[in-house]
Amino acid sequence: MKTRHGQVAQSVEQGIENPRVGGSIPSLATTSPFAAALLLLPLLTGCGNDACETLCDSTGARLGECLSEWPATWEDLDADSRAAFVRACKVDWGDERAGLEPRELEDVLEQCDEASAALTAMRRAGTTCDELRALYLE
Repeated sequence: MKTRHGQVAQSVEQGIENPRVGGSIPSLATTSPFAAALLLLPLLTGCGNDACETLCDSTGARLGECLSEWPATWEDLDADSRAAFVRACKVDWGDERAGLEPRELEDVLEQCDEASAALTAMRRAGTTCDELRALYLE
């Protein structure tokens, strides 16, 4: 298990001193399945539900509805069930969130809000399953 004590200390220092100043140590690049999911959808540890946790739940629910129409299963989405999909989404988000500075977290939460709005718009337009299929299965 890799620990990142220095990054946490830097993040805490910036949060206390001046949350809008990035500091002298540049943040590390992040690459994960979560980042790809943010394009439309994906996620979580912390205090209560946040926008990304809610997005994980909504995405899992919509995928569950779509799977009944597709020749696919949860296993095709690397999960055993809807609950497992949502849980993995939230774990990925928790890992991602832990490495974010406060200003970065604010931006990501805003992206999750936007993705949730897009998911709602797709549902209203009746295109949810087509768009989710393109994202997750093609």
